[in-house]
Amino acid sequence: MGILTPRVMGLNGFGLEVPDLQEARRFYETFGLQAREEGDALLLRCPGRLNDEVVLIQGAKKRLHHVSFLVSPAALGVFADRLRAQGMAPTEASPVAGTRAGLWFKDPWGTRINLHPGELQPEPVVALPEYNLGGQIRRVDVNLWQALEPTRGRRPLRLGHILIFTPDWEKAERFFTEVLGLRPTDRIAGKGVFMNAGEGIVDHHCFALIQSSHRGLQHASFYVASFDDIGFGAWHMRESGYRELFGPGRHAIASNLFEYFRDPWGSWIEYYSDMDKVTSHWVCRDWRSLPYTWGPQWSPEFWSDEMNGNFEPEY
Repeated sequence: MGILTPRVMGLNGFGLEVPDLQEARRFYETFGLQAREEGDALLLRCPGRLNDEVVLIQGAKKRLHHVSFLVSPAALGVFADRLRAQGMAPTEASPVAGTRAGLWFKDPWGTRINLHPGELQPEPVVALPEYNLGGQIRRVDVNLWQALEPTRGRRPLRLGHILIFTPDWEKAERFFTEVLGLRPTDRIAGKGVFMNAGEGIVDHHCFALIQSSHRGLQHASFYVASFDDIGFGAWHMRESGYRELFGPGRHAIASNLFEYFRDPWGSWIEYYSDMDKVTSHWVCRDWRSLPYTWGPQWSPEFWSDEMNGNFEPEY
């Protein structure tokens, strides 16, 4: 079956079950998200965003609860018909009361998927100081460290992407391509695929699938304005006691700058900036390179057969 329209427009958010909502709140607020309680759920978003990018609910152990994609409100009926044709049973009843309107269903591997009706929000734009890089003199008689000081507390601007584990990434890639309209951007040969969504110029990926024994969240990644924002955010996380990290560095696939922090239950959360942008002209390729062009000492958990240990319980 070929790619059909309409397509999802992008990533809307994700949900997790966690054993301690207050511990989760401290972690995510330290990272820079804003939290509020709604019934039994803890809802988090980047300052200024209109959607709840993270939904947390109480559970015995941390595990992925759902993935939410943004769709045009006019397309919900078409998606519902398409899902029924695939033998699925979409419903408008949210499993978390009061959150995530739209269609809900489970993919062939049992992961809850939400198709949330809405419109794309404008890309956040942030004024940056002048940098003296590449032999270009742009900043004279100015102390950059003082100019940067007001940005020290700047928080993440938006959720950029998530990577999830799946027991069969190649079949999962076909499902998310053919049923939801995501497009493969690049693949890690034998390991997984990065996928983009939307029209025009878009992020290299908003969603990715990584091979594992079972489902789960590998990491969630939030966009920040610059390398200095990564540094300030990382400093704050370390000073707040979150010191299990990987970074800083620059990825190979997608080329973005990164710094990861381990959450209290084994998954990762990432600050990223300066990602490749792509259009429909991009050609998807398979790569066997390491995941970064420079960075910290290589870790088997981020590559090889031990890539991205899945610490979530099997369903």
